[in-house]
Amino acid sequence: MKIVINALERIQGVEIYPIISLLIFFAFFLLMNYFVFNLDKGYINKMKNMPLEDDQIDDTSDFDNTQNQF
Repeated sequence: MKIVINALERIQGVEIYPIISLLIFFAFFLLMNYFVFNLDKGYINKMKNMPLEDDQIDDTSDFDNTQNQF
């Protein structure tokens, strides 16, 4: 670890990188919060209920064709 610390001490302006990283993370976090809180409530309910719906199309025709080839 001492080698890494010595290498970083020699780089001029290295102290700005953690600040930039924190700002990028904070901006991303704020954008995601804005996106989540502005979603349409109908869309959220639709996605929430998708696993419970029985309106799925059962497409087993591809499986039947592959079994006949062997």
